[in-house]
Amino acid sequence: MAIKQTNIFPLDKQPRKAVGIAYPFSAMAFSGSASPFKSNYTTKEQIKSNLSVFFTTNKGERPLNPNYGGGLKDLLFEQLDDKAYDIVYKRVTDGLSVYFPEVKVKELEVLENVDQNELKIVMSYTVFNNEKDTLELNFNG
Repeated sequence: MAIKQTNIFPLDKQPRKAVGIAYPFSAMAFSGSASPFKSNYTTKEQIKSNLSVFFTTNKGERPLNPNYGGGLKDLLFEQLDDKAYDIVYKRVTDGLSVYFPEVKVKELEVLENVDQNELKIVMSYTVFNNEKDTLELNFNG
């Protein structure tokens, strides 16, 4: 008989234990240290950082995991037309289904500025059907 696992993140209950490192890194010092690394103390924050890393990584950038990456930066150098939303949606949903199956996309918005060669992607998502969170990615060419 299978036991359903509950979605409690035990490290979130221990405020002094970091879950991971925040992304993007910062050149500013945090908490009085001179380190560019800021720690995430909740699973929600860490998943957001992990999603940012995934979608800003192109396929082939990680030598031992060549299929890892959302490949959204590549779209800056493609012709942005009516199909841009479909391409972004497919890359987002395909990447999430393989590397982040617990993340479900609720809303996806693709904003493009062709004259400035900019692409902005705003994604609302849930993790394990908990509260909704939003990730905003900006790409400039």
